[in-house]
Amino acid sequence: MARRLPVAPELEQVDWPLVAARMQWRQGEHVSLIGPTGGGKTTLELSLLAQRAYVAVLGCKPDDDVLPGLLRHGYKPANALPERGNPPRVLIWPKYDATAAARARQRTIFGDVLGQAFRAGSWCVVADEVSYIVRRLRLEEPLLDLWEQGRSNKCSLVAATQRPRWVPVTMYSSATHLFLWRTNEADDLRRLGGMNGVDPDPIRAAVASLRKFHALYVNTRTGDMFRTMAPREITPS
Repeated sequence: MARRLPVAPELEQVDWPLVAARMQWRQGEHVSLIGPTGGGKTTLELSLLAQRAYVAVLGCKPDDDVLPGLLRHGYKPANALPERGNPPRVLIWPKYDATAAARARQRTIFGDVLGQAFRAGSWCVVADEVSYIVRRLRLEEPLLDLWEQGRSNKCSLVAATQRPRWVPVTMYSSATHLFLWRTNEADDLRRLGGMNGVDPDPIRAAVASLRKFHALYVNTRTGDMFRTMAPREITPS
């Protein structure tokens, strides 16, 4: 007998300015965002960072419409983590021209930053292109260190990707806070069953019913779940 598809639950709509307070995001908890390009993932994740004191954003794309806004909000360009307080917010965005040499430089810089953050503790690292970092730069191990053991030294990893099946299942099984965009892809919906402590059927049904620019928020610690619309610009820190 064919399995009946779950009915999408009626979800509360929470306006973006109220989302941060509702999340109760603690230092050491991870945030994962999964959705297509153009849905507002990057702007949403960067808007969350006002809650964190020490932030390192890893910029992968050679050209990005959003990341320059961080420089206008006080982030400093760097190729390594600075000493505490000098400055506390940095944008790690090495130049990339699609050559093997540039990719090797990215891999070295990002790998060093991930290791530094893990050892120093209390940093929030933002990885906006996890599939690229894992598949092209081959930096899955330091990401797994942060996801699986970063909580013990208060490291938070804010990670984004377009497709669940392109990244380690740890990205959403170890996240306390998830933002999920609409998808009807069977492989993607099946992957969403890997979230710890959450019934996957209502999640899958809700994700399949979302409208454009809307995201489903799931808190795996409290079970809280609601819809929100991604912000259209970065909230100043």
